[in-house]
Amino acid sequence: MFKNKFVKRVLFIGMPDMAYICLEGLHRAGVNIVGVMGAKRDHPTYTGFKNFVRNHHLNFINYDELDDIFLIKKIKDLNADIAIVCSFNYKIPKALLETVKDGFINVHPSLLPKYRGPNPYSAVIINGEKETGITLHFMTEEFDRGDIIAQKKIAVMKNETMGTLFNRTNIVALDMISEVLKEYETNGLKAEKQPHGNYKTGKILKEKELFINFKKTSAEIDALTRALNPFVLARTNFRGTLTKILTVELSNEISKEKVPPGTIVKIEKDKFYVKTGDGLIVLTSMQFGSFFAGTSKEFIEILNPRIGEKFE
Repeated sequence: MFKNKFVKRVLFIGMPDMAYICLEGLHRAGVNIVGVMGAKRDHPTYTGFKNFVRNHHLNFINYDELDDIFLIKKIKDLNADIAIVCSFNYKIPKALLETVKDGFINVHPSLLPKYRGPNPYSAVIINGEKETGITLHFMTEEFDRGDIIAQKKIAVMKNETMGTLFNRTNIVALDMISEVLKEYETNGLKAEKQPHGNYKTGKILKEKELFINFKKTSAEIDALTRALNPFVLARTNFRGTLTKILTVELSNEISKEKVPPGTIVKIEKDKFYVKTGDGLIVLTSMQFGSFFAGTSKEFIEILNPRIGEKFE
């Protein structure tokens, strides 16, 4: 436990859900949070986060643009020593970065310089990585390229989903921020420059990339499904209706049927098998349009699919 009182003045910036977890934890730890910024007023998370902050009797700061001169003055007047950024969708301009004495620390959910950019959660699962992690780094005008303060590795589990990885990294992030702020109180902070080179990056998937390509291997389809569960969800079409896939099950059965990938080739009482690029896969839970969400068994009972019908 940190026995000394937090004195350094901290500006907190973030957006749900990482912001909820980290702000709550830092507030409980007694960090001297002098101001909190969330999303812009027109963002769907604005009201909920504002209410959360004010319920904690913290100073919530409204703004419309990050380079607004009134916002810049307001942040300068806070006389903050350091800023913590936990998941923020907007680029922070130079004028704002210069308002805080010792800079802005960003929490990035990957092992930088690997997977710079948005949504590394999905990227590491899709690419079959065995480990990922959290990086705390100083912010610059370039995304995720500032000097590294601390890193911690996290194993990517066999059946990892975007949701489980998101939850685990948030808890690790809170612990890391707490330790870094304790160190900052007494000894200041040291940082190392990021290495140069070409590294895999994260990205926001385009609409067409959310759709399952059944020509791919069963393992690749499984990875995509887990990488989008539960916040986005992989998708396909069945009988012309958008169908979102929550979970799948890999099958060891060998398919000899010469049918296009995406075709239903076998139906049992509680599951059905779909042809992929290298075998078969079972779609175990799904949402069929706005009609129902349920298991393979419920899909069979309600929709009565037939062998030869196709997911596209």
